Amino acid sequence: MLQLKSQPSLRQVTDLRDKLETQFRPQIDRASKELRRMLKQLGADTEQTHSLSELVSQLRERNPSLKALLLNLDAATYDARKQLSWNAHMLSAYALTKVEETYEQNLKPRLVDYRRQAEDRVKALTDKAAEYRGKVARNADSD
Repeated sequence: MLQLKSQPSLRQVTDLRDKLETQFRPQIDRASKELRRMLKQLGADTEQTHSLSELVSQLRERNPSLKALLLNLDAATYDARKQLSWNAHMLSAYALTKVEETYEQNLKPRLVDYRRQAEDRVKALTDKAAEYRGKVARNADSD
């Protein structure tokens, strides 16, 4: 009985994992390719290197001083940094456009409607107040 109940749940988890993997796989592959390009530019051979210690020793060998490492790191990451900056700017512009569209389509009509309703209520209240003032004035005159 417990196994029968867990099967749909396990299937849902598996489906969700597959869906997320298909969504993120291209980005992960692109980032991996970019990292390999950067490491190659820093002096590491990523095709033959299989361990982290080999990679570090290659980087130390090709970049003997901290200054050389930082200069090479700056050059290797320049394209990625500019791409990230561009993507961030475009994402913020896209978000701003979506916010403006949402405001125009959803929020602005509601605000206009609320304002109209408030103006109608205020007018109705002022009309009633004028009517009551007239009644009070007539009652005061008749006394």
